[in-house]
Amino acid sequence: MKAINKSLELATAYKSWIEKLDNENKLHPPYNSSTNEYYYDIVANLLWVQQGLCAYTEMYLIDKDKVNPKLWKNGRFNRFQFLGQLDHYDASLKEQKAWDWNNFFMIHSDVNTKHKRSKSVNYLLKPDKGNFSPFYFLDYDVVTHFFIPNVNRDQEMITKIQEDIFSLGLNFEPISDYRRIYLKPIFEEIELGICTVDVARQKLNKFYTAFEMAITQFS
Repeated sequence: MKAINKSLELATAYKSWIEKLDNENKLHPPYNSSTNEYYYDIVANLLWVQQGLCAYTEMYLIDKDKVNPKLWKNGRFNRFQFLGQLDHYDASLKEQKAWDWNNFFMIHSDVNTKHKRSKSVNYLLKPDKGNFSPFYFLDYDVVTHFFIPNVNRDQEMITKIQEDIFSLGLNFEPISDYRRIYLKPIFEEIELGICTVDVARQKLNKFYTAFEMAITQFS
């Protein structure tokens, strides 16, 4: 889970629409997924700022160059194919603020539909939160390949971090298994001196946070 600078600089047509609703204190239209006029604009802007990754698990969703700013026209983006789904970070806001940019992330479809759904969140692990650092809240177990709370936090916060790890599906089992399969050979090559950390880092296309947390534990 990387920190995300969730700038709304590409989907400017959507930005004007949502700002007008909010300035007039109007309720948002009901969430109707891809039938909304600005759905693909929102998705494309998110995938660009998320670097083509799931905002929570850092699973690959798309080659970010396919939503490059050069491909936009007048603040709009054409329909396109991608992995993942639009997620409301705080599901309790969906009824009245269904199209709130601050509450949107693109995430892995199975995490969204099979796990997160409407689970509550504590807002500790919100990757676009000001000065968010995953290293403050999280650590990584290189044996289980699970994210765990940073033990340097107090017990109350550790409990809330663990709740958010669960709610956001950071250790959703198929993904943690895949993370292990993907990262373990890389770590073994580093430990054996076959590959340097810098070279391994350049080859990554997902799971950046897990990688960075894990390499701090190598001797």
